[in-house]
Amino acid sequence: AAAEADAKAREAEARSAAAAAEADANAAKAKEDEAKAKEAEAIEQEAPFKAAQEELEGALAEVKRQEDEYQGKIKDCETRSEQGGVVQRNKAKAELAQLKAEDPLPLSRAKITLEAARKRAEKTRAPFEAATKVAQEARQAATEAAQAAADSAAQAAQAAEAAAQATAAASRAREAADEARAESERDKEAAAAAVEDARRRVKEAEEYLEEIKNQPGCANGALWWIDRELHDAKAYVPESKGGYRKK
Repeated sequence: AAAEADAKAREAEARSAAAAAEADANAAKAKEDEAKAKEAEAIEQEAPFKAAQEELEGALAEVKRQEDEYQGKIKDCETRSEQGGVVQRNKAKAELAQLKAEDPLPLSRAKITLEAARKRAEKTRAPFEAATKVAQEARQAATEAAQAAADSAAQAAQAAEAAAQATAAASRAREAADEARAESERDKEAAAAAVEDARRRVKEAEEYLEEIKNQPGCANGALWWIDRELHDAKAYVPESKGGYRKK
């Protein structure tokens, strides 16, 4: 009974801890959901500024590519104008003159304009980008906390289940002990009844033997033998019930 009571107390404690852990896990999950919502909101607010910046960066990259291509052609023509035969050098010089005759100003202006626009877009996006980063970090921390709380809740639930099984085992052991005690009591009662029945039968036999002894013409030898059998039978009857202790 004491073991069962202790097991029940441990089970109650484990279930209480499991309930608290589950509540913590639910609270952590709610915080994670809130952090995810704020992260999504921050990303949505940043999105147009990010798209504008990326579009400008793409346009600027294209201008730089065209500029690099132009400078590369000039360098190639300069190299070829100093190598090879006269015809080849003259051809390269003509191509070089044609390239230098092109107005590079629109490309340079586009580059300057796009660079300025990119910087403005980057500056405009900066607070939203920072807010997104903070929201993402908060969401990551909330996710980790929620996972840790969920793991703790699972462990607490397992501990509660183990405690419940221990309680069930203790209850079965107590029931088995109760049944054993009851069986022992039944055996004692049956033994007592058997002893009482034996004592009664011995008494009846003694009374019958005395009756026969008092009758004329009885066989004393046979009576002695019966008397001996009765005497031996009393050895199995408790002294308190008329029996005697064997020597």
